[in-house]
Amino acid sequence: MKEYENVHFYKGVFPSTAEAIKNRKFSFVHIDVDLYESVMNSLCFFYERMNSGAVLISHDYIGIAGGKKAFDEFFKDKQEPIIELPGQQCLIVKL
Repeated sequence: MKEYENVHFYKGVFPSTAEAIKNRKFSFVHIDVDLYESVMNSLCFFYERMNSGAVLISHDYIGIAGGKKAFDEFFKDKQEPIIELPGQQCLIVKL
């Protein structure tokens, strides 16, 4: 990925590594974590920083007990529908 200008890697455990990106806005977010707490932390951090029309994809929506629960809880009072994708994934488009 060296040849791409706007690709950054932050080594460590999220959300402790989020300080460096807390003031950024996102157009695309891909979440690939396996536990309820990790999914919920990711949603809480990224959702408010996503631009309108931004896409969020999660690898662990179905098949990981905490993934679906975290998404369903987080989006219960939001307008965005959770779109199930093939495999274990889901997609959100922020309104």
